[in-house]
Amino acid sequence: MKISELQAFVTVVETGNITLAAERLNRVQSSISHRIRSLEDNLDTLLLDRKTGGCIPTKQGLILYEYALKILRLAEDCKKNIANTKENYLSINVGIIECLPPYIITSLINLGQEFGLNINVTIGNTISLLSAYDKNEFDAVIIGAGFSNEKHTSKILLSTELVIVTDKSYPTITNISHLNGKTFLVSSKQCATSKRNFEMLFNAGNIKPERVIECGSYPVLFSNIALGKGVALVLRCSISNEIKRKIKVHKLDTPFNDFKIELVHHTNYSYFDINKLINMIISVFQDPRLSYMG
Repeated sequence: MKISELQAFVTVVETGNITLAAERLNRVQSSISHRIRSLEDNLDTLLLDRKTGGCIPTKQGLILYEYALKILRLAEDCKKNIANTKENYLSINVGIIECLPPYIITSLINLGQEFGLNINVTIGNTISLLSAYDKNEFDAVIIGAGFSNEKHTSKILLSTELVIVTDKSYPTITNISHLNGKTFLVSSKQCATSKRNFEMLFNAGNIKPERVIECGSYPVLFSNIALGKGVALVLRCSISNEIKRKIKVHKLDTPFNDFKIELVHHTNYSYFDINKLINMIISVFQDPRLSYMG
């Protein structure tokens, strides 16, 4: 079995279609089909159930898929290990949810350099980061808790408070039902607060928003909040002193005001001590500013 064959097979399984797999891998369709047939000949079994609408893995195909993911992961680790022997620093790719304050990222990069690690940070939302992690694009991701599964190795890093933010002139919110019919702003509809906490908020308060608008980033979200364009549910620790002077913060005395952030990471690295990275990230999240309740 060749790495290219396994990569083709995994991509077909994940896309459910040989044509889409060929597009993703920038190959012609016949090349992908040839690699799948080569695997089937090598293993003397049918790996894909080919239907008019696409392909689904057979029982044997599912077994190969699990092994292929591990083999591809090991192959990538090998490449990184060899590349890292040529550099002074080990390169680690970490995905981080956007709602965390900037000083977390700065501390992570600085501390990484002290430990001989070149931390490459990518900002995103929980859903997209976890999806990319599952495709081995990250060594670890820091995301909203509740979206990983039993296949992931995870650890809670922080439990923080969720608050409602509005413009300065907005009346004090004494009951979440007062938010019924309001426009809600989110950085991304795929972020953890949008996917889970908004649903809890809406259900608990019997709230039907007028609409939910995606802003694309937290700076844009806070700017529109200050202009009175809507309300938002955010982490209190994401509100800097400069932003706080421009908006109004409303405390939520309800069960869903608690938000947990977790670290999801791989465990089978051959080229660096994963415990070193875990302990380093844990130390970053012990920053007392994250517990700021002002």
